[in-house]
Amino acid sequence: MGVVSTMSFQIEMPRLSSGGDADEGSAVLASWLVDLGDRVEKGDVIAELETDKATVELEAPTSGTLTEFLVPAGAENVLPGTILGTIEEDADADAGQGDASEAASATSAVTAAPLAEAVEDLPAATPLARRLAADQGIDLTGVEGTGARGRIVQADVLRTGTGTEVDVDNPAREEVVQPSAAPNAAKDERGSTAEEAAIPEEFEVVRLSAMRKTIARRLTESKQEVPHFYLRVRCAMDEVMSLRKRMNAGLAEEGRGVKVSVNDFILRAAALALRDVPAANVRFMGDSMHLLKTVDLSVAVATDGGLMTPVVKDADRLGLVGISEAVKALAERARAGKLRPDEYQGGSMTISNLGMYGIETVYPILNPPQACILGVGAAEAQPVVREGEIVVGQIAGITLAADHRAVDGAVGAQLLAAIRERIEDPMGMML
Repeated sequence: MGVVSTMSFQIEMPRLSSGGDADEGSAVLASWLVDLGDRVEKGDVIAELETDKATVELEAPTSGTLTEFLVPAGAENVLPGTILGTIEEDADADAGQGDASEAASATSAVTAAPLAEAVEDLPAATPLARRLAADQGIDLTGVEGTGARGRIVQADVLRTGTGTEVDVDNPAREEVVQPSAAPNAAKDERGSTAEEAAIPEEFEVVRLSAMRKTIARRLTESKQEVPHFYLRVRCAMDEVMSLRKRMNAGLAEEGRGVKVSVNDFILRAAALALRDVPAANVRFMGDSMHLLKTVDLSVAVATDGGLMTPVVKDADRLGLVGISEAVKALAERARAGKLRPDEYQGGSMTISNLGMYGIETVYPILNPPQACILGVGAAEAQPVVREGEIVVGQIAGITLAADHRAVDGAVGAQLLAAIRERIEDPMGMML
């Protein structure tokens, strides 16, 4: 007969980023997708992790029963190697025969019974609700759950402790408990308390995602600590518009299923310009600079969670169609939250194009340690002077923001001039 033994297996926080800063390697445990006492198989998705760039699914490292959550849902700055919880792993082993076998089986059953009963008796509750109940000395077995599948949420514990109803319609509010006005608080002539009168309007408290917090932190540091300087030029876009139209017509005839955008021309021009002006292809690293040997362009992509900057590798070696295909694939993965760390880390320079929104001029903020970022505005019909005559041309404003610690004004001017030269003579980019 077989003997069933149990062995604890720890669920460990994986490393999701290759950044050297400890904070950059951390993540948010967004949610547990399973409950305590649930049986899981190896490879089952048991939790969702949020990094500053993507949402990552955490898989069960082994098969067994979830017996402990050590990190609650919503916990922030969880570092790689942190133990998130415990799985009791089942293992079958052959046993001998006779009295020794029976004794071993009986001992195993007695040892495993308390654990099985403890797991079975655990009520379904969120980690936050379980922690709050422990703090307030509330027995969860007597609490009625109003969450999904009868799961006990924080509001249920609060209702049990105070005897008052708590709004549970919005799960995002579970972490925010609004204090009620004191019974004896002074009221104004309309009958409102002083606390109520101090609030001008209703609002919803929304927890910042890991991505939004990282954006806020990094851009604040960038604007405060990096000495930006800006250079702006007006680029004639007529040739780009004309060539793009002809290229897309030819691609359609060939059945290629791809269209080249104005942004693809901007990327191609910037990549070739960085190759022409290598002094601008640098990163400022505090007490040193990195002179980059490749041209990898970060492309600003708007997602529901915030701005992401996936990287087109070796952009100077790609043609317009290759750049178009790479950007489209990266943008789709960014919006789906499925970018790998190597697809958004690094980059020589960032391109931020808001022209499709009709924005005339963009003054972007640097993304350290990159030393340059290009802001692109809309191409608009404007009066221009050509060969002594005033004509109507398509003009776009392009702004370069540079880190003056790594890029001098003359170098920035050379880079921006090279970009404009490429854009205004797009046929040269076809070679």
